[in-house]
Amino acid sequence: MLSTLFFIVILIAGLIVIALIGSGIFWFLVQIGVIVQKAAEPPTQDYGSYSLDQGRDVDERER
Repeated sequence: MLSTLFFIVILIAGLIVIALIGSGIFWFLVQIGVIVQKAAEPPTQDYGSYSLDQGRDVDERER
């Protein structure tokens, strides 16, 4: 009786460990996929025209 209960507890703990490892691997692969997708995007082209009168004065406290 005790050995059966011990076996069930070990089995459940092993399944939990396997599930955690599997979810970690899945999350890692998703993150790699996002990085590869972002790296494959073309760089942002900025066609704005900027001039000095668009800026503002910054005093010492804001630096």
